[in-house]
Amino acid sequence: MVFSFAWANPAQAQAQRSVDVRLAIFGELTITKVNDLDFGNIVAPVTGTVLMTATASPTCTASAGLVQSGVCQPAEFGGRGETGRIVRIKKPPSNKITLTGPGANMTITSLVLNGSPDLTLVQATSGYSRFRINSPTGIFEFRIGGTLNVGANQAPGVYTGTFQVDIQYN
Repeated sequence: MVFSFAWANPAQAQAQRSVDVRLAIFGELTITKVNDLDFGNIVAPVTGTVLMTATASPTCTASAGLVQSGVCQPAEFGGRGETGRIVRIKKPPSNKITLTGPGANMTITSLVLNGSPDLTLVQATSGYSRFRINSPTGIFEFRIGGTLNVGANQAPGVYTGTFQVDIQYN
């Protein structure tokens, strides 16, 4: 008699995922953009606003009638100076950013600059705001948020804009 045995190996599922990896290396007395300003997705059947906080854990709050979903990311910058030194940061002129797209332009107004916990506000003016660098390494981050002003029945599509942030080390 001949016996034949077969072993069935259990099926093995395989899955692969790609993960993006990035980092920022800061040179002395530099500034680097870490994240873009992103209000996510908005449904806008009426005129309204979306208020974005400029914190490390940001929130976006839409006014009545607007719906905001997805990403809520303030612009984030990093830099490196010397602990205890003063850094001056200037927001965009007129404290606003214009966004263009397939419909009427939109604006981001009432810009807010937040450097906590790496920077302590020393003096805020309409021009440069002065901050003291707190971190023991001299590396700091700051964020810019604001209020997006949306028109009634804003045309669907992607709206983009650019802005400049100036920084001076004292």
